[in-house]
Amino acid sequence: MTIVILGGGIAQNGQLPEHVKKRLKIAWRVFKKNKSAKILVCGKYSFLYSKNKLPKKTESQAMRDYLLELGIPKKNIYLENKSKDSIGNAYYAKKLYFIPKKEKGGIIITSEFHLARVKFIFKKIFGNNYKFKFIGVPSSLKNKRGKKIIERQKELLEKIKGILNKMESGDHNFLRGKLYKLKYYKKKRLPWVIEFVTKGK
Repeated sequence: MTIVILGGGIAQNGQLPEHVKKRLKIAWRVFKKNKSAKILVCGKYSFLYSKNKLPKKTESQAMRDYLLELGIPKKNIYLENKSKDSIGNAYYAKKLYFIPKKEKGGIIITSEFHLARVKFIFKKIFGNNYKFKFIGVPSSLKNKRGKKIIERQKELLEKIKGILNKMESGDHNFLRGKLYKLKYYKKKRLPWVIEFVTKGK
């Protein structure tokens, strides 16, 4: 069994936001019930980072370090160290881990506010030959900022549906050579969006 934990931002000093730590703690609980499971942590850093202000470590490196602190053996942890957003999480997880290891499914862990978008992306990129269980971890996004983040997720889901509209289900090669070059990635983001991704708050 493979447990996949999706990145959710990282501060420039390499610190993970609380909502990502919550994902990792849930993964630890799942792992304790099946200690032969493999854990794949996904994420380099967001494409919203400027090139001269990159974090000290990647999201996947920071998540691995946190899992090690929780007591998960290093031999059980695998890093996907290339993706810069949720589409990339799925694309590189499939291309660099699931296909080479001939894995056909697993458990995807992310935050509740991120869950609808993740389900769409993974089902579209992986297709019907892969079976996943999705776990949405509750977060403390209850203030005005939290509501903005939840609304933003809904907007992003609709935009991503448009991006992947012409892609056949399971055809990850549709994104080869296109990922991070599409107009979607070049559009200016609001300052609070950038702050959430690069500071986790």
